[in-house]
Amino acid sequence: MAPGLNIILFGETGCGKSSIVNMIAEQELAPMSNGAAGCTFRSVPYQVDIMGMSYTIYDTAGLDEGESGNVPKEEAIIQLYKLLCSLKDGVSLLIFCMRGPRIKDAVYRNWRLFHEIICQKQVPIAIAITGLEDEDSMDEWWYKNKGVFQGYGMNPCGIACITATRGKKKSGVYRLSEEYEESKKKVWKLIRAHHLEKSWNMEKIEWFSDIVISYTSDWCRRIKEHRDVHREEGAVINELVRRCGMSPAEASTFGKNFATAQALML
Repeated sequence: MAPGLNIILFGETGCGKSSIVNMIAEQELAPMSNGAAGCTFRSVPYQVDIMGMSYTIYDTAGLDEGESGNVPKEEAIIQLYKLLCSLKDGVSLLIFCMRGPRIKDAVYRNWRLFHEIICQKQVPIAIAITGLEDEDSMDEWWYKNKGVFQGYGMNPCGIACITATRGKKKSGVYRLSEEYEESKKKVWKLIRAHHLEKSWNMEKIEWFSDIVISYTSDWCRRIKEHRDVHREEGAVINELVRRCGMSPAEASTFGKNFATAQALML
Protein backbone atom coordinates (compact mmCIF):
# COMPACT_ATOMS: atom_id res chain seq x y z
CA MET A 1 0.00 0.00 0.00
CA ALA A 2 1.40 3.41 -0.96
CA PRO A 3 1.89 5.93 1.88
CA GLY A 4 -1.15 8.13 2.38
CA LEU A 5 -2.14 11.20 4.37
CA ASN A 6 -0.46 11.43 7.78
CA ILE A 7 -2.68 11.09 10.84
CA ILE A 8 -1.10 11.38 14.31
CA LEU A 9 -2.59 9.83 17.43
CA PHE A 10 -1.32 11.33 20.68
CA GLY A 11 -2.34 11.35 24.32
CA GLU A 12 -1.58 9.93 27.73
CA THR A 13 -0.33 6.45 28.53
CA GLY A 14 -3.02 3.78 28.58
CA CYS A 15 -5.65 5.77 26.70
CA GLY A 16 -5.82 3.16 23.94
CA LYS A 17 -3.86 4.67 21.04
CA SER A 18 -2.46 1.31 19.93
CA SER A 19 -5.88 -0.30 20.31
CA ILE A 20 -7.36 2.40 18.09
CA VAL A 21 -4.72 1.74 15.42
CA ASN A 22 -5.63 -1.96 15.42
CA MET A 23 -9.33 -1.17 15.35
CA ILE A 24 -8.89 1.18 12.38
CA ALA A 25 -6.77 -1.37 10.50
CA GLU A 26 -9.01 -4.32 11.42
CA GLN A 27 -5.91 -6.31 12.31
CA GLU A 28 -3.34 -6.56 15.10
CA LEU A 29 -0.63 -4.20 13.85
CA ALA A 30 0.37 -2.27 16.97
CA PRO A 31 1.55 -4.09 20.14
CA MET A 32 -0.61 -3.47 23.20
CA SER A 33 0.03 -3.63 26.94
CA ASN A 34 -2.41 -4.59 29.68
CA GLY A 35 -0.21 -3.08 32.39
CA ALA A 36 0.10 0.46 33.70
CA ALA A 37 3.27 1.08 31.68
CA GLY A 38 2.86 1.91 28.02
CA CYS A 39 4.51 -0.24 25.36
CA THR A 40 4.93 2.40 22.63
CA PHE A 41 8.27 4.13 23.18
CA ARG A 42 8.66 5.91 19.85
CA SER A 43 6.51 7.10 16.95
CA VAL A 44 5.51 4.13 14.78
CA PRO A 45 3.80 4.48 11.38
CA TYR A 46 1.13 2.05 10.14
CA GLN A 47 -0.27 1.99 6.63
CA VAL A 48 -4.05 1.54 6.63
CA ASP A 49 -6.94 1.76 4.20
CA ILE A 50 -10.10 3.50 5.37
CA MET A 51 -13.11 3.24 3.14
CA GLY A 52 -10.92 3.02 0.02
CA MET A 53 -8.47 5.79 0.96
CA SER A 54 -4.85 5.33 2.08
CA TYR A 55 -3.54 6.81 5.34
CA THR A 56 -0.41 6.57 7.46
CA ILE A 57 -1.43 6.40 11.11
CA TYR A 58 1.26 7.26 13.68
CA ASP A 59 1.09 5.67 17.12
CA THR A 60 3.15 7.74 19.59
CA ALA A 61 4.63 7.41 23.07
CA GLY A 62 2.30 8.38 25.93
CA LEU A 63 2.72 11.95 27.09
CA ASP A 64 2.95 10.90 30.73
CA GLU A 65 5.12 7.81 30.24
CA GLY A 66 7.60 9.17 32.79
CA GLU A 67 5.23 8.35 35.63
CA SER A 68 4.67 4.69 34.82
CA GLY A 69 6.48 3.76 31.63
CA ASN A 70 9.94 3.93 30.10
CA VAL A 71 9.86 7.26 28.26
CA PRO A 72 10.17 10.46 30.33
CA LYS A 73 7.28 12.85 29.62
CA GLU A 74 9.40 15.59 28.07
CA GLU A 75 11.22 13.08 25.88
CA ALA A 76 7.86 11.79 24.64
CA ILE A 77 6.85 15.36 23.76
CA ILE A 78 10.15 15.98 21.98
CA GLN A 79 9.69 12.74 20.02
CA LEU A 80 6.31 13.95 18.85
CA TYR A 81 7.74 17.35 17.96
CA LYS A 82 10.54 15.68 15.94
CA LEU A 83 7.94 13.56 14.16
CA LEU A 84 5.97 16.64 13.13
CA CYS A 85 9.16 18.29 11.85
CA SER A 86 10.27 15.20 9.93
CA LEU A 87 7.10 14.61 7.91
CA LYS A 88 7.99 15.94 4.46
CA ASP A 89 4.45 15.23 3.31
CA GLY A 90 3.10 17.19 6.27
CA VAL A 91 0.35 16.24 8.69
CA SER A 92 -3.35 16.12 7.85
CA LEU A 93 -5.04 15.47 11.19
CA LEU A 94 -4.24 15.24 14.91
CA ILE A 95 -6.34 12.89 17.00
CA PHE A 96 -6.08 13.57 20.71
CA CYS A 97 -6.80 10.34 22.58
CA MET A 98 -7.98 10.34 26.16
CA ARG A 99 -9.64 7.85 28.44
CA GLY A 100 -13.00 8.61 30.00
CA PRO A 101 -15.01 8.98 31.99
CA ARG A 102 -12.70 11.04 34.23
CA ILE A 103 -11.12 14.19 32.75
CA LYS A 104 -7.55 14.82 33.93
CA ASP A 105 -5.99 18.26 34.35
CA ALA A 106 -3.17 17.41 31.91
CA VAL A 107 -5.67 17.02 29.06
CA TYR A 108 -6.06 20.69 28.23
CA ARG A 109 -2.32 21.41 28.67
CA ASN A 110 -1.31 18.73 26.16
CA TRP A 111 -4.07 19.87 23.81
CA ARG A 112 -2.93 23.50 23.85
CA LEU A 113 0.75 22.61 23.58
CA PHE A 114 0.35 20.73 20.30
CA HIS A 115 -2.68 22.35 18.72
CA GLU A 116 -2.10 26.00 19.60
CA ILE A 117 1.66 26.35 20.10
CA ILE A 118 3.47 23.69 18.09
CA CYS A 119 0.97 23.32 15.24
CA GLN A 120 -0.12 26.99 15.44
CA LYS A 121 -3.80 26.01 15.01
CA GLN A 122 -3.05 25.04 11.40
CA VAL A 123 -3.97 21.35 11.74
CA PRO A 124 -7.48 20.17 12.62
CA ILE A 125 -7.62 18.29 15.90
CA ALA A 126 -10.25 15.74 16.84
CA ILE A 127 -10.83 13.85 20.09
CA ALA A 128 -11.23 10.09 20.52
CA ILE A 129 -12.50 9.28 24.01
CA THR A 130 -12.07 5.65 25.00
CA GLY A 131 -13.26 3.65 28.02
CA LEU A 132 -16.93 4.54 27.59
CA GLU A 133 -18.22 1.01 27.09
CA ASP A 134 -20.06 1.01 30.41
CA GLU A 135 -21.96 4.22 29.68
CA ASP A 136 -25.65 3.85 28.85
CA SER A 137 -24.90 5.84 25.70
CA MET A 138 -21.29 6.50 24.67
CA ASP A 139 -22.28 9.54 22.61
CA GLU A 140 -24.26 11.01 25.50
CA TRP A 141 -21.05 11.27 27.53
CA TRP A 142 -19.84 14.08 25.29
CA TYR A 143 -23.02 16.11 25.62
CA LYS A 144 -22.79 15.81 29.41
CA ASN A 145 -19.16 16.88 29.53
CA LYS A 146 -18.51 19.14 26.54
CA GLY A 147 -18.93 22.24 28.71
CA VAL A 148 -15.78 21.28 30.63
CA PHE A 149 -13.78 21.08 27.39
CA GLN A 150 -15.21 24.32 26.08
CA GLY A 151 -14.33 25.99 29.37
CA TYR A 152 -10.68 25.15 28.65
CA GLY A 153 -10.98 26.46 25.11
CA MET A 154 -10.93 22.94 23.62
CA ASN A 155 -13.17 22.95 20.57
CA PRO A 156 -12.42 19.81 18.51
CA CYS A 157 -13.31 19.54 14.84
CA GLY A 158 -14.87 16.17 15.59
CA ILE A 159 -15.51 13.73 18.45
CA ALA A 160 -15.63 9.95 18.67
CA CYS A 161 -16.93 8.51 21.96
CA ILE A 162 -15.85 4.88 21.75
CA THR A 163 -14.62 1.66 23.23
CA ALA A 164 -11.33 0.31 21.90
CA THR A 165 -11.82 -3.20 23.27
CA ARG A 166 -14.06 -6.09 22.31
CA GLY A 167 -14.31 -7.14 25.95
CA LYS A 168 -14.13 -10.68 27.30
CA LYS A 169 -15.05 -13.62 25.13
CA LYS A 170 -17.81 -15.91 26.33
CA SER A 171 -19.31 -18.82 24.39
CA GLY A 172 -17.35 -17.70 21.33
CA VAL A 173 -18.73 -14.15 21.40
CA TYR A 174 -17.03 -10.97 22.60
CA ARG A 175 -19.12 -9.04 25.12
CA LEU A 176 -18.58 -5.68 23.38
CA SER A 177 -18.60 -6.78 19.74
CA GLU A 178 -21.47 -4.47 18.81
CA GLU A 179 -20.02 -1.44 20.58
CA TYR A 180 -16.59 -2.16 19.08
CA GLU A 181 -17.90 -2.28 15.51
CA GLU A 182 -19.86 0.91 16.11
CA SER A 183 -16.71 2.57 17.48
CA LYS A 184 -14.62 1.52 14.49
CA LYS A 185 -17.04 3.16 12.10
CA LYS A 186 -17.05 6.34 14.21
CA VAL A 187 -13.26 6.66 13.98
CA TRP A 188 -13.29 5.90 10.25
CA LYS A 189 -15.85 8.64 9.66
CA LEU A 190 -13.96 11.02 11.96
CA ILE A 191 -10.79 10.68 9.89
CA ARG A 192 -12.51 10.83 6.50
CA ALA A 193 -14.54 13.90 7.46
CA HIS A 194 -11.86 16.06 9.08
CA HIS A 195 -8.42 15.49 7.55
CA LEU A 196 -6.84 18.28 5.53
CA GLU A 197 -6.91 17.80 1.79
CA LYS A 198 -3.63 19.70 1.59
CA SER A 199 -1.34 18.65 4.42
CA TRP A 200 0.37 21.20 6.69
CA ASN A 201 4.16 21.23 7.04
CA MET A 202 5.75 22.02 10.36
CA GLU A 203 7.54 25.35 10.50
CA LYS A 204 10.56 26.16 12.64
CA ILE A 205 9.60 27.59 16.02
CA GLU A 206 11.69 30.44 17.39
CA TRP A 207 11.96 29.34 21.00
CA PHE A 208 14.63 31.99 21.58
CA SER A 209 15.89 34.97 19.62
CA ASP A 210 19.42 36.37 19.46
CA ILE A 211 19.63 40.13 20.01
CA VAL A 212 22.82 41.60 18.55
CA ILE A 213 24.05 44.78 20.22
CA SER A 214 26.76 46.72 18.37
CA TYR A 215 28.81 49.56 19.79
CA THR A 216 32.20 51.18 19.30
CA SER A 217 34.85 52.11 21.82
CA ASP A 218 37.73 54.54 21.68
CA TRP A 219 40.58 53.01 23.60
CA CYS A 220 44.01 54.61 23.27
CA ARG A 221 42.71 56.47 20.19
CA ARG A 222 41.89 53.19 18.50
CA ILE A 223 38.33 52.83 17.33
CA LYS A 224 37.07 49.30 17.78
CA GLU A 225 33.66 47.84 17.02
CA HIS A 226 32.10 45.39 19.44
CA ARG A 227 29.20 42.99 18.88
CA ASP A 228 27.51 41.34 21.83
CA VAL A 229 24.88 38.65 21.37
CA HIS A 230 22.17 38.44 23.99
CA ARG A 231 19.70 35.56 23.89
CA GLU A 232 16.13 36.39 24.82
CA GLU A 233 13.15 34.13 25.27
CA GLY A 234 10.83 34.13 22.28
CA ALA A 235 7.12 34.87 22.44
CA VAL A 236 6.36 31.15 22.44
CA ILE A 237 7.92 30.82 25.91
CA ASN A 238 5.39 33.31 27.25
CA GLU A 239 2.65 31.34 25.51
CA LEU A 240 3.71 28.19 27.39
CA VAL A 241 3.18 30.09 30.63
CA ARG A 242 -0.08 31.74 29.59
CA ARG A 243 -1.76 28.86 27.76
CA CYS A 244 -0.24 25.68 29.19
CA GLY A 245 0.00 26.59 32.85
CA MET A 246 3.80 26.24 33.06
CA SER A 247 5.87 28.31 35.46
CA PRO A 248 8.35 30.73 33.83
CA ALA A 249 11.23 28.48 34.88
CA GLU A 250 9.52 25.36 33.47
CA ALA A 251 8.74 27.12 30.20
CA SER A 252 12.32 28.36 29.82
CA THR A 253 13.81 24.92 30.47
CA PHE A 254 11.24 23.34 28.18
CA GLY A 255 12.11 25.79 25.40
CA LYS A 256 15.85 25.23 25.79
CA ASN A 257 15.45 21.47 25.45
CA PHE A 258 13.27 21.87 22.38
CA ALA A 259 15.64 24.41 20.84
CA THR A 260 18.49 21.92 21.29
CA ALA A 261 16.45 19.14 19.67
CA GLN A 262 15.53 21.48 16.83
CA ALA A 263 19.18 22.45 16.24
CA LEU A 264 20.21 18.79 16.07
CA MET A 265 17.67 18.19 13.30
CA LEU A 266 19.13 20.92 11.05
